[in-house]
Amino acid sequence: MALKIVLITDIHYDVSDTTPGRNTSIADILLLRAVHRVNRFIKPDVVVVLGDLVDLANAPSAVACLERMAAIFGLIQAPAVIIPGNHDPAIETFSDIVGDVPPWLDVKGTRLVPFLDPEEPEYNARRTSAGLDHMAEARRGFAGPIIALQHVPVFPPGRSDCPYNLVNAPDVVDAMRTNNISLALAGHYHRGMDLVRDGNLAFLAGPALCEAPFSFLEILMDGDNIDIRRHQLRLPEQLGLVDTHVHTQFAYCGENVSIERDLAFADVFGLRGLRVTEHSGQLYFNADTFWNARFLDQGVRAAKADDRRMDAYFDALRDAGCPDNAIGLEVDCDAHGRAVLLEKDRTRATFFNGAIHYLPELRKPDRDLHRAEDEYLAVLGPFLATGIDVLAHPFRVFRRAKAPVPERLFRPVIELLRAVGVAAEINFHSQEPSADFVTMCLENGVKLALGSDAHNLYEIGELWPHLRLLEACGFNGDLDDILVKP
Repeated sequence: MALKIVLITDIHYDVSDTTPGRNTSIADILLLRAVHRVNRFIKPDVVVVLGDLVDLANAPSAVACLERMAAIFGLIQAPAVIIPGNHDPAIETFSDIVGDVPPWLDVKGTRLVPFLDPEEPEYNARRTSAGLDHMAEARRGFAGPIIALQHVPVFPPGRSDCPYNLVNAPDVVDAMRTNNISLALAGHYHRGMDLVRDGNLAFLAGPALCEAPFSFLEILMDGDNIDIRRHQLRLPEQLGLVDTHVHTQFAYCGENVSIERDLAFADVFGLRGLRVTEHSGQLYFNADTFWNARFLDQGVRAAKADDRRMDAYFDALRDAGCPDNAIGLEVDCDAHGRAVLLEKDRTRATFFNGAIHYLPELRKPDRDLHRAEDEYLAVLGPFLATGIDVLAHPFRVFRRAKAPVPERLFRPVIELLRAVGVAAEINFHSQEPSADFVTMCLENGVKLALGSDAHNLYEIGELWPHLRLLEACGFNGDLDDILVKP
């Protein structure tokens, strides 16, 4: 029975950048990004985290950092085994915060067995006699595959360029062979160690999450076959991608985003640039007016419209040194297809996502979905002519209303987009974009935009699912040919 494993290791979280080459101060953001990708797209049978959760065990912030790690691990939607490394606090503290390390975990007929090997000089480790006995104990009465989990790699000496090993590696390898433990997974060596095979045994070490390009492993084990996929959280710079939809501290729905940190994380995650696009409706109206769509009928002229937050937004963009081509807005739409945007503010931005967040028909208790679909087209036509560059999350208004995505609208929407030269956004934020719609855009020459719709820093530039969707739609050409050029 095939087993899908995700291996994450060497996170090295600290509140400041304590060690050169390690992105310790943002390691929690990196872990969040990895966990959300794992939960939503990879869906493994088990997750193993193989040590060095924090960077400095004796730092005043170590306990708080470990608590932050434990909170993020709590989001993992699969069984998980989490062990300490040589940088982590003592096992008593580790267990109190993260939880006890189990003697083993059985998943889909495979037994995963963790080992806490004491450190030896030169960053090596040693399997104790109790650890060797535990290898035999794990096999006793169990007929399925066994995987050994440890922080420091183990492998037959001379079979890898990894400079770290267990000092009694030959004894451990012999014990693996005796007890038919077919795979050993580890961390510690930040470059990662390629799969080493020795007869029916295999040895592997994952790369450090804290070092660019911020990698972790997806492992599919099916009998003797072991397939390994390396995931990178940082985009390949040669793609030159722009995240065209990022939010700020001015969003009522924002979490930890801010203009300054957005711009910094664009570089961290390998973007050529981004577009800061705050909700116009949230800049003009208070939260109650916006969330209850009280501006729908009168649009930007609605009662309680106030442009002081809009002024503060543009001031903050200037103070943060935001490049001119990154200054944008997510322009809301009223019930008549008018942009919720004053002309004086249009001239202050250079990029516009247009978003239909509300439809009057969908807000009725006795809504008629067919009528709502017609209403969408009636609103969209004039809205596209207001000067927007991209139609953001094209059909999410239906998903948010728990209504089916209206596939009958795909063709007329594409015709409207093509007629005015507005791009369609691929957006995975709280939704699954339609592959059929994207395919039709590709076939009909409608440009696309890749937007994260980031409300949290871990989302900025997370365009991996967008690229995967394009591949699933059959696209394998030059991205410059299909993406909007802001």
